[in-house]
Parts: sequence; C-alpha cells; structure tokens
Amino acid sequence: MLPTAPVLAIDALHFSRLAPDGAPRQILTDITWSVAPLQIAAILGANGSGKSTLLRLAVGYLWPQKGSVQLLGKTLGEVELAPLRRRIGIVEATAVYPFDEAMTALEVVVSGYFTALTIGYVHPTPAQFERARHLLAQVGLAPQEPQLYATLSTGQRMRVLIARALVRKPELLILDEPTAGLDLPSREAVLATLARLHTLSNPPAIITVTHHLEELLPGTSNILLLSNSGHTVA
Repeated sequence: MLPTAPVLAIDALHFSRLAPDGAPRQILTDITWSVAPLQIAAILGANGSGKSTLLRLAVGYLWPQKGSVQLLGKTLGEVELAPLRRRIGIVEATAVYPFDEAMTALEVVVSGYFTALTIGYVHPTPAQFERARHLLAQVGLAPQEPQLYATLSTGQRMRVLIARALVRKPELLILDEPTAGLDLPSREAVLATLARLHTLSNPPAIITVTHHLEELLPGTSNILLLSNSGHTVA
C-alpha cells in the first residue's frame, strides 16, 4: 500500500532574521503547504522571496519563530534529524562540494552512501558500486563513469550530484535551483534527467525551487508561489 501521509507538511510558519540595525526582518510569513508522496512539487518566486530559506526550514537547517514542520511524518524539534535526513536527498546548485580532486564520477556517486567528500576512508561494497553505475546510466552519464569529477562540465556535475542524492533511495528529493548557471543545452539535459527519473518505479517525491516557469518539470502538480515579501500568493 502506498503511503498517504505528506512527505512534507508546513503549517503557519513564520521566519525572520535580524537586520544590521538589530531589528527583525520578516522573511516568510504564515506559510502553510504540503507535498504528497510521489508528487512533483515546486516552490516558485522571485529572487529574495524566501524560497531557499523555506527549504532549509523544511529539513531542519533553520528553525521558525512560529509554526511547525513535519518531515516524513515526524515533527521537527521532536525527533533526531540525522535518521530523517538519511531518507531525503538534497542538491543545491549554489553549494560548494569540495570533493577529493582524485575522485571519479562513479566515486562521487558512491560517496552519497556515506555523506562523505572522499571514499578514501570508507569501504563501499560491490553492490553499492553497482547501484552507482546504474544511477549514472539513468542520468545519461555512463560514459563518464571513470572520468574525474573535477573535469566534468557544470551540467554533468549537476547530474552526478542528482545520482549521488538518489543512491540511498530517498523518499523525498529536494533540488534548489538545479539549473542555475547552466547554458541552455545543459539546462535541458538536467531537466530531462529529472523528468525521466520520475517515470521509473517507486520514484521519490520531488521539490524543485526555481524562479523560471519554463523550468517546472512535466508532471508538476503542486506549486507554492511566494511573493517578494515572503507571503503565499497561491
């Protein structure tokens, strides 16, 4: 039987930061939203609307002043975060991933099992390597398996990171502006990869963050649209 509880449920969430003058600056106001299992969802809004901040609140990297977040059926603040995070995959285009420069594309994917930046101190199993090869093939990078990650194009690196996020079969895949900084062919390759992955058996729910309508994945059925001031528009 398929799960019916939301993989993410945000209720009446408020979040603010202190401005340089010491006054609180409201980033997100009264956000309520949920994402169902297997659903393709998106957070849409202009730069500065609080999209990435909302993702960080959703996975417990930040904490709201008001409201609650339930991730995979567990209320954040009431449970350990590490076991929950092992059940989700996160890819951030703007994050720095300082992998060991000697790592191949295959080794970077395998490192996702250990949330490590090197595999020099761990011992992946043959089954883990086999799944990593399978995922590289799914994202269209089987020929790049032995290539050094550092020599891949930006678009190829993004697809490797998506494969890395999928090695532990997450229930939720979160992608923060996955096509940021890519040229048109690379952007199309990443989007096609994500669309293809969701046609496979038992795919994860997907949440993408973007400010471009044309980057919404086919099959997107749930969109949270944020205003420039961090309010829900629709």
